[in-house]
Amino acid sequence: MPPPKVPYQPYADVHQTPAGPGDARPTALQIIEDNDLLGKLTNKTVLITGGSSGIGVTTAAAFYETGAKVLITARDMPKVEKVIDDIVHNSPSKDKKFPRPEAIEAHLDNLQSVRDAAKVIKSKVSSLNILINNAGIAFIPYSKTVDGFELGIGTNHFSHFLLFQELKPLLLAGAKECGSTSRVINISSAAHRRSAVHVDDIIFEHREYDLYLGYGQSKTANIWMANALTRKYGAEGLTGLSVHPGVIATDLGRHMSQKQIDDLIARNQSRIKSLEQGAATTVWAAVSPHFEDVANGGRYLADVGEAGTAGSNHEAYSPHAYDEDGEDKLWKLSCKAVGVDED
Repeated sequence: MPPPKVPYQPYADVHQTPAGPGDARPTALQIIEDNDLLGKLTNKTVLITGGSSGIGVTTAAAFYETGAKVLITARDMPKVEKVIDDIVHNSPSKDKKFPRPEAIEAHLDNLQSVRDAAKVIKSKVSSLNILINNAGIAFIPYSKTVDGFELGIGTNHFSHFLLFQELKPLLLAGAKECGSTSRVINISSAAHRRSAVHVDDIIFEHREYDLYLGYGQSKTANIWMANALTRKYGAEGLTGLSVHPGVIATDLGRHMSQKQIDDLIARNQSRIKSLEQGAATTVWAAVSPHFEDVANGGRYLADVGEAGTAGSNHEAYSPHAYDEDGEDKLWKLSCKAVGVDED
């Protein structure tokens, strides 16, 4: 999909002069309220990966307020059950008795665990409307997944690609049943600008590993996957979008040194978002009527709008974010890597 000629940025004004967490930039719940969706998505099902910490929690909490059926995957089941307890207990809509979110165990460094999780999901629901591929790891020393992938690309891309493939029939059914687009939201990052996807050496077999390039490559892969699936399935009402949440204080940087963290904070003091603000672009991607038109799918989003090029008011995308040839090569490689037939 091509980038937008004129990026749609409905919240551009409040992003002009950020003043740190809790400023005028919208929260995830505000996006739900702005779209008049409190208690109004009772006919929809949302799946969020990595929902036991960070913006996964605030994303799940926002969707709970819509009345949707919310499924959350996590590695640590006791931890995610506590998160679900807190979401329900702290909800301002307790009297409406929305369905309690459900936890599903999934280890994204293991493709068999992803297949097992998909099987559980398919036993619980017959259709799916929103898949939010939120889980991820960043800036990690070199290691491998159970299946032999470099850990970053394996966790951030291949696991989510397989999950999408397993749940694709449910997403297509959701679009058909509801008469509205089903959406796959991939959480990417501005770090995608560090590297395109090296499809000829995606797991660093023939080049020196660099943790920043490794993370950047995996975040570009998230963008390319969303773009490609929109081209492939848009005519069937299934679209993909990729999201840069912004600079947020989460445990995603747990592998960084304290100096690296301090430097990052110092460079971005005014731009840092709260967790609630960090989830806003994800939720907007999932519910905005703008993306009912599949021609607006396959886009990279930031600051609750479509990202522009360098010099815009939003986080810019790299030119390699929109590369149909690269997207198709990655799609083919990914199908082979996770063991599914190429579409």
